[in-house]
Amino acid sequence: MKICLTVLLTLGLAGACLAGTAGVRYSDGRPSEEIDLLERGGHTYLSISQVSRLLGLEVAVDWTEQEVMLRDDIHTLQILIGGTVWVRDGETIAAGEATLRDGDEVYLTLPTIEQTLAPAFGRNLRWDERRRTIMVGLPAPNIIDIKVRAARERVSATIETIGMLSYDLYPAKDGKVRLHIRGGVFSKHLDFESKGGLIERVEAVQETDGTQVTVTLAKGSPAYRVYPRRRPDGIVILVWRRSLTDIPQPEFRPPRQMAWAERFSPEHMELDLVVIDPGHGGENFGSVGPSGYMEKEFNLEVSRKLKAALELEGIEAILTRNEDTFVDLETRTEVANSVGADLFISMHANGYRNTEANGFEVYFLSPALDDEARTVAAMENAGRDIVPLSAAGRDDELAFILWDTAQNEFVVESSHLAQIVNEEMHECLTLKNRGVKQAGFVVLAGVYLPAVLVEAAFITNPREEALLKDEAFQETVADAVLEAILRFKADYGR
Repeated sequence: MKICLTVLLTLGLAGACLAGTAGVRYSDGRPSEEIDLLERGGHTYLSISQVSRLLGLEVAVDWTEQEVMLRDDIHTLQILIGGTVWVRDGETIAAGEATLRDGDEVYLTLPTIEQTLAPAFGRNLRWDERRRTIMVGLPAPNIIDIKVRAARERVSATIETIGMLSYDLYPAKDGKVRLHIRGGVFSKHLDFESKGGLIERVEAVQETDGTQVTVTLAKGSPAYRVYPRRRPDGIVILVWRRSLTDIPQPEFRPPRQMAWAERFSPEHMELDLVVIDPGHGGENFGSVGPSGYMEKEFNLEVSRKLKAALELEGIEAILTRNEDTFVDLETRTEVANSVGADLFISMHANGYRNTEANGFEVYFLSPALDDEARTVAAMENAGRDIVPLSAAGRDDELAFILWDTAQNEFVVESSHLAQIVNEEMHECLTLKNRGVKQAGFVVLAGVYLPAVLVEAAFITNPREEALLKDEAFQETVADAVLEAILRFKADYGR
């Protein structure tokens, strides 16, 4: 950045006079105040010590070297008193306007502070001469950290934010993905570097209008996806090694029907980590039974039992939520992706306005074949009362989702997993078997592994609500799903 201005030093300042005061207004909630200004030759000045206080900078003056030094955690700015250049982070830039010295104080004009000094540190200061007001925009940091997690063939870089921040994505060029986070302000220097892995480096640079994040990918052009995350808020960059299924196609095509021995031979599958997703939670009750029993309660209880049962078999299990808290659908999928899970099981109880509806069913992600499947998907996606989706356009949209998220790669596996879960539940439960179905569940769409969604019974049916509340029934459902996972592992895993 080159800024051409002029520096003027007046030693033993004579004729300078106070120009009264100005009001200071802060955008970060600090109380307003009045400060003194200085006037000379038609210019209005503010002392360096006041500037550093207003903008949150450290200041040091070296009278021997005739130099002023301003710094924060990221940048350092050197102002040579009596010279014509300033130096920021070792780079020479043209200097500010008239600089005055009065005794042991150095002054800068307010336009120089506004146009040059404040932007050099990513700060925002505005001088309203007519109202004689200085407006200081010191936005509170809203980018907290960048966390990089590696899990086998996938790596995620999560930019943790306060609130949902908008961003512009610039596609990969020279092996780098760039995001401009509008209005982003980070709380500390953020820089991750790795000598190996799919992500080599993540660097954040503070700019005046936001934060620039650059992700350097490993050689070989791995695939990546960038998407926002809620609760906790953030932006996720997910990177994985490209395979043949990642090659763009002009239109959606079903996956190649590989033989099971080819898909899940010991060379292809190691099944030792399962992510269990207790649906709903927190303010999202899910469906509610006639007596007030909430779906979220059953989902968590049966998931805890399934987790314990899997661990007794030597299979690690992770819950997307461990207590009654809200977790958005996208975050649930990120849990599975970031830890490198082998299977994803989402546990639910069904609901319908007809209280006679009954039975269990198992879903995998694929274009819905009937309106009932679309309705169930709509309810789970929306997290509220049943809202049927129009059939028009849904299959085309979901087909794109399947291709775009790489769940396409696991449709065959997911459908088979759904089938054996259904078979085990049929053996263990005396409820109506509603079969294996396919529909567009958001919670399944983002995972890069075999995934199914289980609807154990209808909580809106009084008889089945009583079952769902019963601990023995919960254990039976957990045991059925466990047996299905063990069958899946025995046939195709190790």
